Amino acid sequence: MKSVVWVIIWALSLFSCLSGVSAEARSGGTYKVQGTVIAITLTQNPPLIVVKTPLGPKNHMTVGAAVTAHTKIVRGNKRIALSTIREGEVVWLTYVKAPGGVLAEVIRLPA
Repeated sequence: MKSVVWVIIWALSLFSCLSGVSAEARSGGTYKVQGTVIAITLTQNPPLIVVKTPLGPKNHMTVGAAVTAHTKIVRGNKRIALSTIREGEVVWLTYVKAPGGVLAEVIRLPA
């Protein structure tokens, strides 16, 4: 029984290392993914960012998160506005699952 548990843990660890996703659960239900921006809704309140993350050759995960006044948005080391992000850009999205929905904590783009 113990060997089956270790094989499952090993397989999950290997999968997370090989995929482009770092969906690490931390205290408070915080997750971090890297992916491509497929949509931003600036006219909605609060605005949303939608990121498509590859999980494998034929699988992906899509994360939509509300962007609030508390969301830190940076390109390199410089803070930027959400409106400067374009569809197709690659981002690191750190988000939390809250009772009211998914909230973006940090949106990070390369310089």
